[in-house]
Amino acid sequence: MSSLEFDDIQGIVLSGYGELPHAAFLMLHFGEPEAAREWVGTMAQRVATGDAGRPVRDEGRLQLAFSWPGLAHLELSWQALKGFSREFREGLAGSLRRSRVLGDCEESAPAGWRWGGPEAPAIHALLMVYAATPRSLEAQIARQREALEAADIRVRETLESRPLPGAKEHFGFRDGISQPKLAGVSNSQDPRHRVAAGEFVLGYPNERGQYTARPLVSPIEDPNDLLPEVADGEARDLGRNGSYLVFRQLSQDVHGFWSWLDGQAPGSEARRALAAKMVGRWPDGTPLVSAPEGESGATQANDFGYHHEDPEGLKCPLGAHVRRTNPRDMLPPKPGSQDSLAINRRHRLLRRGRVYGPPLAESLAPDDLLAAGDDGVERGLLFLCVNADISRQFEFVQQTWVNNANFAGLHADTDPLIGPRGAARETFTVPDAPVRRRHHGLPRFVQVRGGAYFFLPGRRALRYLAAPPPGLTTRTSAPAAPATLLPDTWWLRAGRGFNRAVQQGIVLTRRCTTLRNGLDRLVQKPATDWLQSRIRRRRQRLGIDADLAIAEERILPEEAEVTRRITERMSAFLLHTYRHGTAERAGNTKTYGLLEAEFEVLALPPALRCGLFAAPGRYHAWVRFGGPGPRVTPDIRNNGVLSLGVKVTGVPGETLLDDEAHTQDFSAISAPTFTTPDVYENAKLQRLIGAEMPVWYFLNPFDSHYRDMLLQALYAKAHGSPFETDYWSCVPYLFGEGRAIKYRFVPMLAERSPVPLPAPDDYLREAMQRTLASSAEVVFEMRIQCQEDPVTMPIEDASVIWSSPEIPVATLRIPAQAFATPERERLARELTINPWHALPEHRPLGNQNRARREIYYATSRVRQRINGESHFIPDAEASRRRSEDAHAGHGRAGRVPERGRPP
Repeated sequence: MSSLEFDDIQGIVLSGYGELPHAAFLMLHFGEPEAAREWVGTMAQRVATGDAGRPVRDEGRLQLAFSWPGLAHLELSWQALKGFSREFREGLAGSLRRSRVLGDCEESAPAGWRWGGPEAPAIHALLMVYAATPRSLEAQIARQREALEAADIRVRETLESRPLPGAKEHFGFRDGISQPKLAGVSNSQDPRHRVAAGEFVLGYPNERGQYTARPLVSPIEDPNDLLPEVADGEARDLGRNGSYLVFRQLSQDVHGFWSWLDGQAPGSEARRALAAKMVGRWPDGTPLVSAPEGESGATQANDFGYHHEDPEGLKCPLGAHVRRTNPRDMLPPKPGSQDSLAINRRHRLLRRGRVYGPPLAESLAPDDLLAAGDDGVERGLLFLCVNADISRQFEFVQQTWVNNANFAGLHADTDPLIGPRGAARETFTVPDAPVRRRHHGLPRFVQVRGGAYFFLPGRRALRYLAAPPPGLTTRTSAPAAPATLLPDTWWLRAGRGFNRAVQQGIVLTRRCTTLRNGLDRLVQKPATDWLQSRIRRRRQRLGIDADLAIAEERILPEEAEVTRRITERMSAFLLHTYRHGTAERAGNTKTYGLLEAEFEVLALPPALRCGLFAAPGRYHAWVRFGGPGPRVTPDIRNNGVLSLGVKVTGVPGETLLDDEAHTQDFSAISAPTFTTPDVYENAKLQRLIGAEMPVWYFLNPFDSHYRDMLLQALYAKAHGSPFETDYWSCVPYLFGEGRAIKYRFVPMLAERSPVPLPAPDDYLREAMQRTLASSAEVVFEMRIQCQEDPVTMPIEDASVIWSSPEIPVATLRIPAQAFATPERERLARELTINPWHALPEHRPLGNQNRARREIYYATSRVRQRINGESHFIPDAEASRRRSEDAHAGHGRAGRVPERGRPP
């Protein structure tokens, strides 16, 4: 095992800074990312690491941690961001499930938090300031505020802490006694407390001898070699020497605590004894296991267990606070053994908490706290703990031990100090012989006022975060070898071989274009109708979606999680595949051409006038013709399904996706059904694409998709020209209030281009060039179909073709132009076609469209980042002026001199 790198680990991980009893915690919100990174770079030199030694005189300490939104705001790459744990990414208040697990309900629910809640402003970073004296702390805070203001960083919340007499907390008990001892830091050999450093510091073996998952980045994302290398691979280790920090602001009802005790056990000694049983130690810190009758002066005693010394809880109750939060050797299946201690060590926490607020009584004596009454002043604990695995450590302790009403065989007991209450959770049980004593009606003494999960980077990681986001590469070259996303086993190699054989067979059939065209005329429509009739009959027989109204959606279970997995997989594919070359799209990959065009809205009946189609008019547009994916291949070897993307500019009104304004995008493919019926199946397909076995998605006998394969095969073929095929939306969209539509772009060209044999690699682009050289313009008619029945024309299933009549609503006119230029190719990469660039009246519908919002946005940014290119946002005003000029008869929007961007 490698020794700990103290010069790279923030000091708070190794020390609680007991010599610096005064502290402040500043919750920060970043302004401009560049200014924030510059500030982080300055802080990287000032943050104290584990080799700093003890502070002298008025010397203080600074520590810095980041939330998930904060790291994203610093423009950390997606590859790095997705490497952090799921709990950290979602956040402390990120889901109702997490709130239930942690007991953050009722008065402690995140909706009522002062900071860190779902409705509160985002917290990007936590600056921790430690000092020896109040004056020193005040001076340090003033200096930091000045620097923060200069960097346009706002302080959302400031929480200050000053020590209480006797190192106690507000209930009057000595705190912070039982802490784990880090192997490599402490000389302790006591198995009850000595814990592997990897339980708290990422990049080192944990108690299982394994490395906890941590964020890694590709070497090309660390051009300055700021991060350490991973020992067993080429990646760079962003997580090494870092840790996760849990921060919760917990207010304590001190008077309510001692008042309740007074009602349960009147008299000074009885109150004190019951309070000690609830805590598990006497107020001075003496453990009940060692001194059940009263304080013995052994305030730091920590060398005890529970199973052998007190198996029944007669000395220290089974549900006492310290026994729950650190069960020591009492855990099954072998209590009292080394195995039990080993299990306990996997769930330990390094606590770094501080108190806040004035004491209710300066003496903190129980009788004085009771006599003081309720002064209405808030006080409590700033709970901080360090752990390498939030789920297995903090969240496990909170759910399984603290909040568990059945802990250690109990039935209605949660932690008597910090546990949540509610039905069957308001009891504290004191075992005794011959009869136990149960105290009912236990109130909640501690409430959560705020909280967040943070990441404590190592010093090298801080320097990396301060560096400008790297332009990964702008060099045009062949893509790197594809990444293997599954273990390279014999069956996987065999599957790839089968996949290649099937694809090669399909390529051979592409050469028989005359025969295929004849078969299409005879077979395509009747075969499509037959397959669709089977799908519709099944939906009618089962009444699928019969409870939905027209244009009504149904959110699928775990849809967001499935979308996240698809996004991560496609982003990872881009980063691995194009790490040495210019990145293309992860889907609809090859660009045959990006062309300027005019989108002309027709005069429509009043019932159809809405959004972009509210009135006749002409708009400038960009049109991208593309191939399938996920890789660029010779045209004859593609899967035979082409794509069309249209971006209409100068559109009145704001779009749903706020990275662009005044645009309306349309996306379609040359098949009437999508490759997969929903996002669940799409996730399966993406996984198999990563394994280079997409054919297995359709042919897997245990999970076959034969109908989808046949529907795609009826339309997948060698095309003569992208100008000569229909393009379907496949998925639905709103068309005003309460109306759902699908659309199709139908070519108006009468001639058909042959497929040349042998076929040049880019014969489709060459066919487009020949057509534009011989024709004044290429025209497509846009037609819509309205949903009439939610069962036979579903919103959520993209394998069903709608059968309603088609209505022409617009024409797309592409004038003659030169488009095969480096400038236009670069623009094609910078341009993002996303159906969520849409007016509210044309909002995308269905699970595949909902997934596109995140997938298209994230992968486009990854692609542009790899290429060192920016997202091209059309000039709305210029486009609108151009459209107005065209509408006034001064010229057509598309008939303009060739250029890479609109003026």
